[in-house]
Amino acid sequence: MADEIDIELFRQLEQELHRPDIRSSREAVSARLADDFLEFGSSGRVYDKHLTISSLAQEVPSDRVTLPEVRDFAARIIAKDAVLVLYRSVRQADGDLAERTTLRSSVWKLIDGRWRMAFHQGTIVPTAVLRSAPAIPGRNVLLRTATSGDIDARLALGNDLEIFQMFGMSKTAVKPMSREKATGWVQSIISNPYAWVIEVNGKFAGEIRLDRVDRTDRRASMAIGIYDANILGKGYGSAAIRLLLQYAFADLDLHRISVRVLAYNKRAIRAYEKCGFMIEGREREAAFVDGSWHDDLIMGIVDREFVRQPSSTPH
Repeated sequence: MADEIDIELFRQLEQELHRPDIRSSREAVSARLADDFLEFGSSGRVYDKHLTISSLAQEVPSDRVTLPEVRDFAARIIAKDAVLVLYRSVRQADGDLAERTTLRSSVWKLIDGRWRMAFHQGTIVPTAVLRSAPAIPGRNVLLRTATSGDIDARLALGNDLEIFQMFGMSKTAVKPMSREKATGWVQSIISNPYAWVIEVNGKFAGEIRLDRVDRTDRRASMAIGIYDANILGKGYGSAAIRLLLQYAFADLDLHRISVRVLAYNKRAIRAYEKCGFMIEGREREAAFVDGSWHDDLIMGIVDREFVRQPSSTPH
């Protein structure tokens, strides 16, 4: 197989399996699936080739069903004769059929000179989840959801040893960034309703997210990672944090945001303090990094301590 992927070919192969005329034909489906095909259904059921063909043949055709829209389509070579594809399929609302978005991944194998699907998995994502992470614009910084184009950007920045040491990883434990890991990272951002890519002056720079969001107690924890060493210490991280805090307090109506940071990560501590976080406690010898124990600092900010602006997102 050539090193370059014919991405349109795999887009076509995937779209064919959404067509009613293909799905209703046992012969057409059989010709497109490998003999050892497996699918992990959204219900948790595992389908082999026989079950898949039978299930699709029993679908009741409807003139109202339109082909889903394919978004963020990406493909990569995972073996000499195998390609992994990742994308979102969006079925538009129609009458009493609600809009539905599904995160899909498939493995296609070259068998006897023909591409056949060997594995498929689809995860239905609630529309409310997909819509709960809007773009948050700032002056030079933008927080936005990830796209397939971020795979190459994340791969290009790699895993800087000094940066990951600040995250709490020993330098010997840091592995090179691979396309597989970059693809998984992009998928994790897309599927997280409280995660954003940080874009600085139009270029990919890192990520920021809220974890353990508790709407009852109105609290969450925050994590941020700037992967571009060239922009560290220039205030872009602080700008991203302020944008997120603005959204968390004004739009999500949260009361408290906390963050954990290694005591030796002085740059991050200064950035947090600059945004209004205060040191609330110390967890002694909580991280073993490069052969030594290090303390974690617990920092936090509540809504009244943040200088509030008008709502950060349009209504």
